[in-house]
Amino acid sequence: MLRLLILSAALAMAGDVRPPQRVTITPAAPGAEERVPVHIGGRVEVSAADYRHQWPGIYFEARFRGPRVVLRFDDAINEWRASIDGAPPVTIDRPGKADVTIDGLAPGTHRIRLDKVTESAAPARFGGFFVAHGEGLPAPQPRRRQIEFIGDSSMAGYGARADRIDCTQAQVRATTDTPDAFAALAAQHFGADYQVNAISGRGLIRNFGGTAPQGTMEQQWSRRLPAEPAPYDDPRWQPQIVMLKLQADFVGFHPDARWSTLDALVADYAAHYGQLLARLHSRYPRAVFILWWFDTSGAPPEQAAMLRTAETRISTAARAAGARDILFLPFPAAEFRATACHGHYGLEAQRQVADWLTRAIAAHPGFWDGR
Repeated sequence: MLRLLILSAALAMAGDVRPPQRVTITPAAPGAEERVPVHIGGRVEVSAADYRHQWPGIYFEARFRGPRVVLRFDDAINEWRASIDGAPPVTIDRPGKADVTIDGLAPGTHRIRLDKVTESAAPARFGGFFVAHGEGLPAPQPRRRQIEFIGDSSMAGYGARADRIDCTQAQVRATTDTPDAFAALAAQHFGADYQVNAISGRGLIRNFGGTAPQGTMEQQWSRRLPAEPAPYDDPRWQPQIVMLKLQADFVGFHPDARWSTLDALVADYAAHYGQLLARLHSRYPRAVFILWWFDTSGAPPEQAAMLRTAETRISTAARAAGARDILFLPFPAAEFRATACHGHYGLEAQRQVADWLTRAIAAHPGFWDGR
């Protein structure tokens, strides 16, 4: 029996009343429907049967005709948002192996977007959008602008919907919000397709809370799915801008066998950062690199000098590899309040950070032209 989940009507503007959208969930039951071509945002393993994914910020877009569309899932871990024709989104939380049907739509052509909201601890599957035969339309065209984000929990919107700092892991999962975090917001401001290749707690060479030699972003970034070694390879993905936020290395630092001093960690960090930028330049030869950097305005002189040296080392290595456009962007952390889970930014602060980033990018319009 169909289970009624949501019944809602939305007003697009005064005098424009949309018909009610009815949403039902049933066990997955592949039938005679036609799978609609999709435009994919993010790194996804595509097969004839479905789309397998793990990175945050994944999204799917499609076009179709008719009053009904079915979203097919095999996903017991993620929360999703589906929006049709700009109407208020429908929340789909951990659907499992199920079909989610949205019907009651007006006659004519529709555009649907599905956003993954949460961070995935393991891969999951989206089966696609299904409509009656003959009602599918070509996928939306990729956007001309592309931007890739490489980083940590802030990019993924870790616990951003929480109204408290002290959160359980279940609360973190329930309040994480990648589409409303600064990376996705900044990309959408510029009308760009984007990838959010971020993992909470991961640094460049040292992860949060310890050395953790395995699973750093230096190792994970190139993967199609973080949990598996297969590399990501899509020649159509050539972002004009790559923005990196890799600073978990220094959170909770204590001297250990690998890095006996902060100076040693910073020196190693700079060397590996330069190597990563060289790898990125090799893959994206026309990309500009924006590095979320340390604001040293209030730092002790010796720390400021240490970070200036690191900046020089990173720039020198990247330029030796051929990268010419690198922007170190000091982040004024004191201007933003971290009120969400475990000292992360809530939704309001995420919007403010997005504004800060969009202003920085807008000041360099040539970045979108490959320079």
